[in-house]
Amino acid sequence: MVETIDAAAHAHVGAAFTAVESAAIRVHRERCAKVRNRNVDCLKCAAACTSGCISLEEGELSIDASKCVGCGTCATVCPTCALESLNPTDAQLKAACAAAVRDGEVVIACSQMEEALGNLAISESMAPVVCAGRVDESLLAGLAAEGVQRVTVLCGMCDRCAQRHGRNTAELVAATARTLLDAWGSSMDIVVTDEAPEGVLADGVSAEAARAACDVYFAEERACEPLPCHAERNAPEASASPVCHPEHSAAGAEPKDLPEAAEDTAAYAPAVPASLSSPEAEAADSTAGPGMRFYWNSGHTRKVAAHSMHVMKDGTLPHFLPDRRERLLDALARIGEPTEGKLESRLWGAVVIDGTKCVSCRMCATFCPTGAIAKFDEADGAMGVTHAPADCVKCGSCQDVCPADAITLLDAVPTTWLSDGSHHRYAMTPRPVSLVDNPHQILDTFRLDFNGDIFER
Repeated sequence: MVETIDAAAHAHVGAAFTAVESAAIRVHRERCAKVRNRNVDCLKCAAACTSGCISLEEGELSIDASKCVGCGTCATVCPTCALESLNPTDAQLKAACAAAVRDGEVVIACSQMEEALGNLAISESMAPVVCAGRVDESLLAGLAAEGVQRVTVLCGMCDRCAQRHGRNTAELVAATARTLLDAWGSSMDIVVTDEAPEGVLADGVSAEAARAACDVYFAEERACEPLPCHAERNAPEASASPVCHPEHSAAGAEPKDLPEAAEDTAAYAPAVPASLSSPEAEAADSTAGPGMRFYWNSGHTRKVAAHSMHVMKDGTLPHFLPDRRERLLDALARIGEPTEGKLESRLWGAVVIDGTKCVSCRMCATFCPTGAIAKFDEADGAMGVTHAPADCVKCGSCQDVCPADAITLLDAVPTTWLSDGSHHRYAMTPRPVSLVDNPHQILDTFRLDFNGDIFER
């Protein structure tokens, strides 16, 4: 039975996300904006999931790891890279794309199109992914920086495929990448299509023959099979083709060319739905070893890394700037200087703090997952926060946790703020707190602002 949890209030959201960890997806709970503060609205992974592994219905978050197909679409849309694709990894996919370059073009093909084309296509001429939603902007910008002139994302007939949400993500990423590359003066073309380019077809195979083969293959509804490898650990390093293909998902089949599993301190969950409402789940805080805790999972007790987020010396939670974001900015820098004044995309936002509303609590800096908003405290008593737009991943945490509704996240960001690493300074005035007749006034104030999510130790 698939159990659901209240995505806005349940104490085990972090453990729920850990349930999808496998040889295809690595989970970094400490990076998840929702885990860091459950008042954050972000659940982009649930909206983009192609298989129903992660879903959200009427405020209920449902996670069924047995449905995961390893497509990586959730990792593509995750702003903080709390979900990381391993099937293939970013480095493996970039290498596969480099090996597949033909006359300045790279073709990235989803597994269903590979199956549909079969021997009609030259496999070496395509970089394989489970679903077209696996492609992200850092990959496309990196290819543009390497001089690739055209990227074709070959996506199956998505109206006949259960992973049709992946097409939506692929189109979103392509549109964002086009906007970015246009702003930096790159002319690389990006196309998402179900028409196989002539360059990937075998000798003597016409476009009409390829189209006819696809029509036959997609005459019935298609779907990627769930991963056969949720219980696998320490799988061999991927070689030529690191993708989990549907034909390797039959009972008893061996997983093919899977990347190495996560650290030795983590164990992968069996392919069963996550159960988080049992009495055992409520007692999941018992320490099982250094940095380890036990979590209950549909009748299976398993050990996972606790990833406890200790507050740092400046009073904030740990920060992490996604490697994808750094690679994206590096690729744009290699392309050149931006030629347009402002950029509006899903990737960056510009934080504006209304000083007439701000109460100087600096919760925005406390919960910012990347450190784009950071505290400053100077010797002369000056205090406040700084904002680095280039480090913003537009997760919305700052807006959602602000108790005074003082933060606006602008969509349009000047490109120079991204290219020159601009920092903006917001000076604040400490808020006076009265302790008269109530020594717990500070705690009570925070409990009021954060729906009770403050506890004494």
